Amino acid sequence: MTTTAESVTLDRLTALLSDESIDIAHRALWQLLWESEVRVMDLLSLEVPDIDLGSRRIRPEAASRAAALPDGGDIPISERAATLLTAAIGDRTSGPLFAAGPRALTWEEATRAAVEHGCAIHAFRIGGKRHRATV
Repeated sequence: MTTTAESVTLDRLTALLSDESIDIAHRALWQLLWESEVRVMDLLSLEVPDIDLGSRRIRPEAASRAAALPDGGDIPISERAATLLTAAIGDRTSGPLFAAGPRALTWEEATRAAVEHGCAIHAFRIGGKRHRATV
């Protein structure tokens, strides 16, 4: 039986995000889960045009497709998230934000990658919430 963390600490997140053996799409997803209130499936539904890297925001138009995004508002993303997303997007101008080759990263792939690194996929969001509550 595999034991997975139910909450990711800031130190553990930093170590995981620095590990270049982990696919960049997973690291970018984990950072956005950590820093936002957006659910996994809502993040996985985002497309490249939904992100404004210059303004470091998830565009408000994405709210119509992702239920957890605020209606009519947008969500700021950190410099770290923008850096990871820039690397994950590369030169693509369309398609899924979190890609596994030419297709969107699936829930199963996202979950499996997290578990392979000792974490439940929801542990990133929970850890971020706990961290924000203490700072």
